[in-house]
Amino acid sequence: MKNKYNKYNKYHNYQLNALSTTPKKGHDGLMLRYHSDNIMDSLCEEVINNDYCKPTYISQFYVLPKDDKSGEQMFNFKIYDKDGFQMSSRNVKESYLLDLSLPNQLVDATLIRNEEMKEALKDYGDFGWLEDTQGKERDDYSFALDINNEPYDTLGYIDIYPQADGSFTLEKYGSSFYVSELHEIEKLLSIFYGSVFSLKFKRIFVKWVRYEITIPRIEVADLSELKETVRTLRILLKKVDEQVNLD
Repeated sequence: MKNKYNKYNKYHNYQLNALSTTPKKGHDGLMLRYHSDNIMDSLCEEVINNDYCKPTYISQFYVLPKDDKSGEQMFNFKIYDKDGFQMSSRNVKESYLLDLSLPNQLVDATLIRNEEMKEALKDYGDFGWLEDTQGKERDDYSFALDINNEPYDTLGYIDIYPQADGSFTLEKYGSSFYVSELHEIEKLLSIFYGSVFSLKFKRIFVKWVRYEITIPRIEVADLSELKETVRTLRILLKKVDEQVNLD
């Protein structure tokens, strides 16, 4: 049988297809509590608990290699107490999770998050490489801001990194840009002055004065804040495109 958890989605996280869950940010990522005592009791059945420390949340499910004997897909998940401290972890077969899930299937939580990101940011650009899995094992979250009509201009290229706890980081590092003249650098600084973004200048040693410019990584709490941050960066980079003579 074809392995549905292939190299293109084996790094995705999965959840039960349950009616309702309560998410919470933990110390090392997103935690979930399913609104079914039977489900939670089954998932946490191997954990010893007492009045002071009870299993309350679990992580999403991570894909493991298949079981050597049965050939069945294996998953790992962590178990946390009410304060988000890890109590234990379990490796279980896919069939075990499917018996707890409705209608007998797991939800690709990473794929859902990707679709939510694309929808939230669609007015500012696109994830041109997110669905292009050819030759890649991990999702590519490079984002092309819509700042001009030049198809090969990389000024608007930024990188967005989803985090396990539902937050995001954002930077412009892989597609840097360059400035040579001092008065152009002054224009650039005036555009970004007072914003949440920093600029990093690196001297490029050629026969003339030249600086490589990147935007260091910043953290945002959730999808709503990511949307506002990307919107702001698009405005700033559009000003750079219109007002600064890049090298």
